[in-house]
Amino acid sequence: MGPFQAVLFDMDGLIFDSERLCYRAYLRAARAFGFQMNPALYMSLCGRIESEVVAGLKHAFGDDKDVATWRAYIKKQKNAVRMEQNGRVGKKPGLLELLNYLQERRIPYALASSSARSLIDQYLEAEYLTHAFPHIMDGTSVRRGKPDPEIFLKAAELIGADPARTLVLEDSLAGIRAANAGGFTSGFIFDDLTGMDSITTGYPILDQPEGTCEGIRREAVLSFDTLADVADFLEVLR
Repeated sequence: MGPFQAVLFDMDGLIFDSERLCYRAYLRAARAFGFQMNPALYMSLCGRIESEVVAGLKHAFGDDKDVATWRAYIKKQKNAVRMEQNGRVGKKPGLLELLNYLQERRIPYALASSSARSLIDQYLEAEYLTHAFPHIMDGTSVRRGKPDPEIFLKAAELIGADPARTLVLEDSLAGIRAANAGGFTSGFIFDDLTGMDSITTGYPILDQPEGTCEGIRREAVLSFDTLADVADFLEVLR
């Protein structure tokens, strides 16, 4: 494996500690509308564009459930939870070290997130990283969300990178599969939600996903403990 030409970053759960924030919003919705929720189901929805999250909820609970209303409530609660944290989402360990490394080595990089650009900008501003990602591809810029590789292919094109020489950093199964499908090298960094609460009463989950950490790790080409480890890995390859 030779040196990488570029790096692509996912956002939620990868550079920001926003998956816990979002999962708390799902738990609030589950209690309010009476449906079951657990980390495995939530992780199966991570990394997807909005239309596919709604489709995933319908698949999990049935077409007769008003999941659009649930989803609207979840979005409101995401903002409410963030405001309870003084508007912060929290940076993941090693982010600043990796960004500094890429800038010093002049390795191009971009953010490729399924979230809308408005939310991406809010998170970057909240964590004082407004200028940290000069190249951003958001979920509204693609027709097909992860696990389709479209967003990563467009992000690579944006910075003039060859997918075969680009490392994609992800924490979700959908993201890892998208990277692999696009001919990138996928790098998995686990965002551990397993210790968080589950809701076991209410509308049952009809198709329980198996999105475990080890299952995702097996599909990734590379695996790292933190973002700081990525900088060390890239330096060894130079």
